[in-house]
Amino acid sequence: MSGYLSNFSLNKITDTLANAAHKTQDTLNSAIANVSDPQAKLSLKARTRYLQETLGTIDDKSKLPPQYQSLEKKSDALEKCCKRILLVTRTFEVEGYDYPPNLTESISDWWSLNKDGWFGTKKPEKTKNDSSDGSDAFLPRSFSQAISKAANDCNSVFTNLQEHGDEDEEDEDVSNVAKMFDSWSKCYKNIDEGKHEMDSMIRKEFNTKLEKIINEDFKKVHASRKKVEESRLKFDTVRYEIKLKETENAKKSTETDEASKDETKTEEEPPKTSEEDKLLEELEDEFVSNTTAAVEIMGEVTESAEILGLAKLFQNFQLVYFRQCVQEVEASLKILGALESDDN
Repeated sequence: MSGYLSNFSLNKITDTLANAAHKTQDTLNSAIANVSDPQAKLSLKARTRYLQETLGTIDDKSKLPPQYQSLEKKSDALEKCCKRILLVTRTFEVEGYDYPPNLTESISDWWSLNKDGWFGTKKPEKTKNDSSDGSDAFLPRSFSQAISKAANDCNSVFTNLQEHGDEDEEDEDVSNVAKMFDSWSKCYKNIDEGKHEMDSMIRKEFNTKLEKIINEDFKKVHASRKKVEESRLKFDTVRYEIKLKETENAKKSTETDEASKDETKTEEEPPKTSEEDKLLEELEDEFVSNTTAAVEIMGEVTESAEILGLAKLFQNFQLVYFRQCVQEVEASLKILGALESDDN
């Protein structure tokens, strides 16, 4: 391993990447020479410039407005956060996410569902007080349903004990314990149903809307920013070519004779606008237009109203569920309190 690392050279990798980039640039230059269509040629030149900017051989880039740069950072941060939140809230779409039973409990449940053994098909009969809803599933869909199922099974045990007891004399302890488990089972059955409703609403209302923001709204943002980058590259490409030509013409120009300096100069006509100047003006207008459109799109997406509304929606779903939990537990406690008073 040490021998491998000793032969490892970052400079070699850098040189390899640079050589590959230069070869790509040579390929683009050859393609440009063989293309006659002006727009296609300009696109290839823009790609060449992008490569040069990436390599650092050109640093003369048109600056984007501060507002654009600020919104760019803001939209990137918001998109990252939306993806981070969605990664977690997708858990609400997974049944049983709050109750991963251990292996021992799973085997016990399976055995209880198959009285004849692993290969049996006979299932336990439901009692008349069975309040479970789908509790005979192999794995409960939630922790609340698991508690409800366990309490219901216990209630069945004491109900059967009560039914097969002395008909003339009712055992009050057995009756109270059966009622206790029945109350417990119904309490967590209702809590499970409330949780299932909350999970469903978060999946349909919150996650779906958050996915829309990520997959549609931010997609528009990236598309608009791509247009800005493409128009900037074209504008800078033509601007740079004009600048090079002006520099070259200045070097080729010769100084006038000293005698001609004394001659009366006629007023020269203003130079006519060249095709390149017209093209540069068009590309500048396109660059400005695309930048303005991107600013508008990013401004709409990064407004806090929509994301705040989603957060409020999520919290409301949670609040409804937690309120139901409190109500169900309080109701169960009243029943247990009454049973305790009867014992005293």
